[in-house]
Amino acid sequence: MNIRRSRLSLRVLSAGLISSWLLSGPCSALTLSQAVTLARQGDPAYLGAQANLVVAQERANQSFAGLLPQVNASGNTNWNHRVYTTQTTPSTTYDDKFNSNGAQLNLTQALWRSANRVAVTQADAAVAQANFQVAAADQDLLVRLAQAWFDVLLARDHLIYTVGQVAASRYEWEQAVRLVDMGVVGAPLREEARMKFDQANAERAAAESEQAVKFSALEQIIGAAPFPTLPALSDQYTPHDLKGDKQDKWLSLAEADSPAVHAAMAALDVANEEIRKQRAGHEPTVDITSSYGKNAQGSGTFGGQVGYNSTTSAIGLQFNLPIYSGGGQSAKVREAEALRSKALQELESARRTARAQSKQAWHGWQASQSRLNAANQAVQYSTLNLQSALSGVATGVKKELDVLRGRQQLYGALRDLARARYELTLNYFRLKATVGQLVDEDLMGLDKWLVGAQKITGTSE
Repeated sequence: MNIRRSRLSLRVLSAGLISSWLLSGPCSALTLSQAVTLARQGDPAYLGAQANLVVAQERANQSFAGLLPQVNASGNTNWNHRVYTTQTTPSTTYDDKFNSNGAQLNLTQALWRSANRVAVTQADAAVAQANFQVAAADQDLLVRLAQAWFDVLLARDHLIYTVGQVAASRYEWEQAVRLVDMGVVGAPLREEARMKFDQANAERAAAESEQAVKFSALEQIIGAAPFPTLPALSDQYTPHDLKGDKQDKWLSLAEADSPAVHAAMAALDVANEEIRKQRAGHEPTVDITSSYGKNAQGSGTFGGQVGYNSTTSAIGLQFNLPIYSGGGQSAKVREAEALRSKALQELESARRTARAQSKQAWHGWQASQSRLNAANQAVQYSTLNLQSALSGVATGVKKELDVLRGRQQLYGALRDLARARYELTLNYFRLKATVGQLVDEDLMGLDKWLVGAQKITGTSE
């Protein structure tokens, strides 16, 4: 019997068992494409990386400004009261009240400032680093979103399974009560059945809580939202097959193309430029300076003199040679060298992390593929077993309890099958993310395979 018939059997069989758990009223639907859009608009980690890029770009603008002319203007006006008395015999006193004002325009153009030129190169490296950090945050966002999305679906699948457990254990308990009343079995059997029913209810309550927790994790990425209708992967969906690929290829790509590795390489460039910039602090600087000013005074320099207007202009070179700064500049150079050593270690760590993540995703995919094969076999067996139980009821050979247990077993097998398909897809996404190739369309493309939306709710029985 093929898997498609098995899943079709589940849809038919589950209708009566969990109808009280499905809301038939209008529910808000949330597609994976919408989730991607919401995540890009509201995920704090991703938006923080974008803001950091803007910071780096503006710092680059600030660094470039150090190469351009610096122009400033100043002005003043004063109201003066001066009493001027001569030291002659007889003395003469002048009481002057006058206004004085002035304006000046200054221009400075750096001719030789090594630190400013290095700062521009360093700022460009910082922008490159921020761009790679955004790319890494982009990959991380998509992986986290896929993980959270599949976690919610898996929690829903497990909740359906626990509903089947409750139904089976309830029926078993009811049968035990009836047999005890008839005197066929003793009270311990009834209490054991009641214990199993209580345990099943507890597991269902835990599954409800787990579903809420998993959706809360999704909300951390997309923002607060009402609990949506939950789709299931179509029977026709087939996860990406990596059987023709080699692990070494992915490891090489991870080291060469990982956004995190490129960000660490750019950070090393920033550290190298910082050393050059601090060493330039020992070098002389040469600037062109020019000024133009006008001053006016309502009275002369001495009492009784008439006021005047004056205009001055100047242009020249300004040379500055740092000689001694208490060892502070040398300390800055040593600090920059230590930061470069740190950047080197972080680059090596980024490479190792990229390899480790690639290996984890690769081996995770392999393990998930094995679980998928086992789950397919379990679904076929469970379907045959349930059909046998149904045939037994029709001929009076099997009890209804066998049918409920058969359904429960099939729910568990289908839950495990869904889990394996989720894990296969997620590990493939993780593998692509390690090489910076995961894109929105990879997630959005799943929407055509997500069908049969249902919303599960639970109440204690």
